[in-house]
Amino acid sequence: MSISRRTNIAIVLISALVTVVILMLAVRLPFYIKKHDEAIIVTEADGIYNLSDISDNAASYKLLPGAFFYPEQLLNPVDIEQAEAVPLAEYNDVNGADYLTQRFVIILPDSNKVYRLQIEVSGRHAMRIYANGAFVGSSGQVGISKETSEVWENNTVCYASPTNGRIDLIIQLSQFYHFRSGARIAELNLSDSAYYDDPWLSTELKGMILIGAFAGQAIVLLLVFFLLSRTPATLYFAFGCLAVALREAVQSQAWTYFPISGSQSFVLEYLSVVLITVFVSLYLGQYIQNHILRVIQYLSISVSIIFGIVILFGDSTLYTSLISYYQLFLVVLIIPGVGGLFWSMRDLGLEQGAALYGIAVFFLAAVSDIVMYNNIFGYQHPKTPVTETSMLVFVLAQTVSLFLMNNRILTEAKQAEHQLTLEKAALEKVNRLKTEFLGNVSHELKTPLTVMSGYAQSTRQMAENQDSIDKSEIKRRMKLISSEAERLSLMVGQILDVTRMEEGQMTMERKRCYLDEVIYKTVETHYPLLNKNNNQLNINIEHALPAVYADPARISQVIVNLVSNAVRFTHDGQIRIDVNRDGDHIEICVRDTGSGISEDKLPHVFDRYNSIIGKQGSTGTGLGLFICKHIIEQHEGKISIASVFGEGTSVCFKLPVDETSS
Repeated sequence: MSISRRTNIAIVLISALVTVVILMLAVRLPFYIKKHDEAIIVTEADGIYNLSDISDNAASYKLLPGAFFYPEQLLNPVDIEQAEAVPLAEYNDVNGADYLTQRFVIILPDSNKVYRLQIEVSGRHAMRIYANGAFVGSSGQVGISKETSEVWENNTVCYASPTNGRIDLIIQLSQFYHFRSGARIAELNLSDSAYYDDPWLSTELKGMILIGAFAGQAIVLLLVFFLLSRTPATLYFAFGCLAVALREAVQSQAWTYFPISGSQSFVLEYLSVVLITVFVSLYLGQYIQNHILRVIQYLSISVSIIFGIVILFGDSTLYTSLISYYQLFLVVLIIPGVGGLFWSMRDLGLEQGAALYGIAVFFLAAVSDIVMYNNIFGYQHPKTPVTETSMLVFVLAQTVSLFLMNNRILTEAKQAEHQLTLEKAALEKVNRLKTEFLGNVSHELKTPLTVMSGYAQSTRQMAENQDSIDKSEIKRRMKLISSEAERLSLMVGQILDVTRMEEGQMTMERKRCYLDEVIYKTVETHYPLLNKNNNQLNINIEHALPAVYADPARISQVIVNLVSNAVRFTHDGQIRIDVNRDGDHIEICVRDTGSGISEDKLPHVFDRYNSIIGKQGSTGTGLGLFICKHIIEQHEGKISIASVFGEGTSVCFKLPVDETSS
């Protein structure tokens, strides 16, 4: 069993590793296939970027920041000529300016070409851009305070044509939202717009596709939850998918297509991390099987909720200062948590296998991106993350796991419903049988009571008449009263025995005894009860039978029940008790020539409340044979019945021979 478990885990982890490798190739292979020339890096000379000798129209140029910039100033094309620049070497963006102005003076061939200008800056910023004195683009709202500034995205594209072979580009930037830094210095990518090779799938479009995929899965899971299963894990993961869709909207810049302000998107960017952590932790809780993992789950959820409250109601500089500690805290929890989940899910079924595969893919992808961004192995190009794509694989794997779980739950629910239907039918049958039983018992109790009452009254009247006392008649009547009292006692005893059996209190006082003695004593004691309906009772016992280890009183009870049943259904016939040895058992058979038992009733005669049905109809309490079967089985014996309707019945039971008998 343990080998199978290790093999299953190994297969899942190897599959996850192969998947991550394929994802890395898929997202980075286009870079190698297209073999784009790297952008030509250009630096300034005396404040001028000279590109006058451009010959390859398809080339892209990266213009590094110039030697000077204008901190704590938002300068327009008119004011910048009178402003005093500061050397870039003196700028520290960690403690630098919250807003600044940069200038790129570019010399180009004198033509009417339109150039694509992409301003790149690390982190979200607000930008305003002028080219040759004219406003050409903006991103967010540039301001000199947080109240007047609104961050947007970190890349902004605009277009401009040279005037007299020159583009004078002025960029205003402001950033008040992050505690670590003010405004960063921007770089400029320049290319001929006519030859610009636009990616076949833009970041925003890819983001919209992924948002649709995550949101679509969330909708499907919500439908499954509300219409089918109502399992909490399904609901948690549906909300987790929505949180991932929100994260993707912010990361891919797709949020710019929605009526959301830059400050709101900044909050959502951080809040999405909290939501993903909370809902994924709740979802993975279904696989937690020990207290340590449960504590890790509660800690991650509690700290995430607290951090989420800080994001919603605190200042951005506060929660951006705490994000590193929050991430470090999650990493400390994730490493043992993932290991614990792997261990707790080691006994893999289809559900656990799909879930574990998705978790492993996302975990390995995250490790891959950490290695890539930190250049741990000297890796440089291309720096394309696979975490976002692996998140899609993770969501798909968990969705498959949830569908398998919901399918199992629905199957189990249907089976439970079917079982409940069967149990309901059985209960209804038992209820019906109990009703019949009460009717039969009422009738059976009333009959001997009526007989006893009638004979007692007539006997009393006869005794009061001193002149006509017939002692033999009185004796006969008292014998009948005694017989009916015995019959009444037997029925009451049966009811009490069933109660004891249900409560497990029916005791067997077994000892070494001989069946011939038990049978003769039983017949002698209960003769008035057994000698009815003009039947002839014969007893045939094999000579020198060995002893049995049994409870004589209970075996006597079985004999009385079987013979009284035979008497009840036999009139002017024969009843025979045969006792013979059969190997290491002794077999006792009670046979009669009575009306027999109907064929459809025969398989159920040992069931509780099932009265025997013969030609005379239903009679008895329906408990006698049920009690007999229980007593014989408690003696490690077996009981069986054979009957032909209209011809007679044979009931036989076997008891093991006492091992100490010779």
